[in-house]
Amino acid sequence: MASNSGSRRKDIVYLIPEGETRDSHTYHYTLQKTKSLKGKKVKFRKYNPVKRIHEMFVEVKAPGHN
Repeated sequence: MASNSGSRRKDIVYLIPEGETRDSHTYHYTLQKTKSLKGKKVKFRKYNPVKRIHEMFVEVKAPGHN
């Protein structure tokens, strides 16, 4: 059975706590549907184990491969 992978495209999104830099040790990865949220940055309420509270995580550019 052939699948139509073009219509169900998802990208990996890198999330960090709101108000912190990319050097933060706390981060999450999640999948985002690109067709429905094209050009919009996502925000999720996730658990931060360092602070031991739930807080907003925002999408940023994923770190490069070094």
